[in-house]
Amino acid sequence: MNLKILYVLLLMLFLISFLKTIMSSSLISYQPVALPPNYYEYYPLNVTSGQCIFFHVITTLPSTIMLFNQEQFLIFKNDSKGIPIYFNVSDDVSFKTSPLSTGIYYLVVLNNVSNNTITVNVEYLLTPVSVYYYKSSLPAPIGITDYGVYNVSGILKGSIVKYLEAIGYVTVYNISAFNATPPMGTNRSGASLQLNVVLQVNTNNESYQFWLQNVIDFITSIKIYYIEDNIWNFTSNISYLTNASVSGKGAVYYYKDGNFYYAYSTTYYNYTFPFSLILFTKLDNISRQGVTISFGYNNGTGIQWYDNVTIHVFSVRSAYLLIDGYNLTGNQFYYDLELVFAGQGNGEYTYFKSMNSSLGLQIILQNGTIISPNSLYTFGSDTEESADNLMVLFQNNYAWVLIGNNNFHAIGNASIPKLYLYPPVTNNNTSGYGSLISLLALIFLIVLIVLGIRRLRRR
Repeated sequence: MNLKILYVLLLMLFLISFLKTIMSSSLISYQPVALPPNYYEYYPLNVTSGQCIFFHVITTLPSTIMLFNQEQFLIFKNDSKGIPIYFNVSDDVSFKTSPLSTGIYYLVVLNNVSNNTITVNVEYLLTPVSVYYYKSSLPAPIGITDYGVYNVSGILKGSIVKYLEAIGYVTVYNISAFNATPPMGTNRSGASLQLNVVLQVNTNNESYQFWLQNVIDFITSIKIYYIEDNIWNFTSNISYLTNASVSGKGAVYYYKDGNFYYAYSTTYYNYTFPFSLILFTKLDNISRQGVTISFGYNNGTGIQWYDNVTIHVFSVRSAYLLIDGYNLTGNQFYYDLELVFAGQGNGEYTYFKSMNSSLGLQIILQNGTIISPNSLYTFGSDTEESADNLMVLFQNNYAWVLIGNNNFHAIGNASIPKLYLYPPVTNNNTSGYGSLISLLALIFLIVLIVLGIRRLRRR
C-alpha cells in the first residue's frame, strides 16, 4: 500500500513538473521593475471575450497583488478602494481567471507590506492566444493561417491539433514584387510563399519546439523559382543549432544576434501563368535519438522529397506537428500553421505590384485522416518577412490573394485551388530567357548560391 502511494505521489510530481515546464515556456515576460515602498506598478492586458488571463508574479518581498477590470482600476487609482477581481498578499503568485468579457484588465503590484524597495517579475498569457499580438496592419505575411483560435458568436475558443503532415496548395495567375533596397542575399524582384509549421518534441526531461519552413522563392522579374527549407529552434529566444544537432542535404548557418538555422535549396525552374505547386512538410520518423522531417513539393513531376532532415534529440518520448491556440512556443511565438506570401528572405518586406493567387491547406492527422483547417485567418505572424499591398478575399469558398489592404480577419475554411501542374523546365541552359539582361541576372543568382548565400526566414 505504501509503495502504491509513493508511486502515485511520484507520478503527480512528474506531471506537475511537466506542466510547469510547458506553461513556463509559453508565458510572456515583462522586464523586471524596481518598486519603492508604497508605490504600485500596473500591467494593462487587452482581453477579447472568452479569453482567460493566466499570470505569475514573483517579488523579492511580500506585496499586494491585484487584478482589476477597467472600471475597478479607475476607482483604485482615484481613492485606492477599488474592489479587485483577484487579491493576494504574497511574494509568489500564480492564478488563472475564468473566461472574461472584452475589455482592458489591469494586473497591479502594490509594495505596501514592507518598507523596502522590491523587484517585481511578471509573466502572463491570454488563452486562447490573441492572434493580433504581433501583426494587425501591413506590412505583414499575407495568406491563410490556422492559429488554433476561432470565434463563436463573438467569443474566442481555442483548439489543439496534433498532426503528421502539412500540405500547402497554390495556383498563381500573376505575381510581381519590387524592393528598391533589398537585404543582402535577396533580389529586388524577389518574393516568397512560405509553408510554416511548428514541430513539438517531448523528451523524458523537457520539451523542444522547432520551426519548419518549406518555401517557394520567386524572382518575379524573370519568372524563375526554387524551393528551400529552413529549420529554426523555437525553444528559447536564441535559435541554437549545430551541424551535429541537425543533419540533411543542407547545413547550419549563422544569421544574426547569436541565431543559427538549417537550410537547403533546390535548382531553379521556369514558371509561366497559370502556375501551380504543392508543398509537403512531413514528420517522417520518430526514434529515441531524434526525429526526421521530409520536405517535398509537386510542380508537375509528382512529389519530389528534396530533403530529409534529422533533428538529433535524445530520449524522445513523443513528437508531432502542432497547432495550439492556448500556448506559445519557448520564444513566445505561435503554434500555428501558415501559408503566406512575404519578402524573399533576411527579414525583407517587399511591395507587391501585382498578385492574383489562390491558396489552400490540408493536414494529415496522427490517425491518417486528411482534413482542411476550418478556422483560417488572413495573415501570419511567426515569419520575419512581410508583404505590402496584399489582401485576402474569401469568395465561393476559395481564398484569393490580391492587391489591396483589407486584411486581418477570419475567413473559416478554404477549398483547394484549381491546379495547373505541368512539368517545369529546369534552368540548366539560357534558351528560355531571350535577353542578355535575363542571362546576366541568372548568372548572378547562381554565383550567389555558389558563394553559399542563403535566403533567411525569420531570425
